[in-house]
Amino acid sequence: MSESIGFDTVVTQHAKAMRRMQSASLQVAGGKREMGGALLDPANFSMASKFDTQVHRLDAALSNAGNAVSMLQAQDMTLRGVGKAMNRMGELAILAQDITKSNADRALYAEEFTQLKIMVSDSARMVFNGVEMFSSQSRTVSVDADGGTTEFPAIDLQADPYAAAVADETSIKTLDSAVAALAVVKEGMSQLSTDRAKVGAAQASLGAVSERLTASRTSLTSAGSRVTDVNYAHAVTKKSAEQVQLQMATAVLAHKSINPEAALYLTL
Repeated sequence: MSESIGFDTVVTQHAKAMRRMQSASLQVAGGKREMGGALLDPANFSMASKFDTQVHRLDAALSNAGNAVSMLQAQDMTLRGVGKAMNRMGELAILAQDITKSNADRALYAEEFTQLKIMVSDSARMVFNGVEMFSSQSRTVSVDADGGTTEFPAIDLQADPYAAAVADETSIKTLDSAVAALAVVKEGMSQLSTDRAKVGAAQASLGAVSERLTASRTSLTSAGSRVTDVNYAHAVTKKSAEQVQLQMATAVLAHKSINPEAALYLTL
């Protein structure tokens, strides 16, 4: 009877040693403590799960911020093109005021002036991924793990003084109209400088937000790793110990008669 009980005990200990060995092997192979079973530390694993959820929300916020920066860069490039066009319009308006030029000469300048107005007008309807880049309404973008937002500047290229600069009555076909056109173009250039400054400020703000989000993400990822990642040296040592236990259990089971001292060792 005692031999039967001893054999059953060794079988039980062999199964336990096998499970411990499998757990240790999974941890070493996967590098994660959870590979050995979340019940090893349920409280910390719950905390790590919360960290992981926050990291995913931060990733989404970073994506939003990155897309917003891309749109602002597209806005700035468009405004830069508008600025070049309006600079040339101002230059043409000055040339058209040359008293040595005839109206026929001014008509040649006026043709280029008209083409530049069309380019400025078309820029007002530019889109980014199907979204209008320029609007009279300010817009917000979510750039926080908790849904916090930052404001997009409202820039409307279809409103005055841009609209006045591209209006049909703005012309340089005559000396007087060239003088009036120059004044309108100068107002447009002044507004353009203000709008580009707004875009630059928004880019700087979103850049700072992205850096903050990246820092938060790094901190949360590190905190989660401290909970879920294994101490490799400790895990390898534990695996080696479990291998010895498993080998001992296997060796004892291989004998028809059980050595009581070996069985007692396996129960420790």
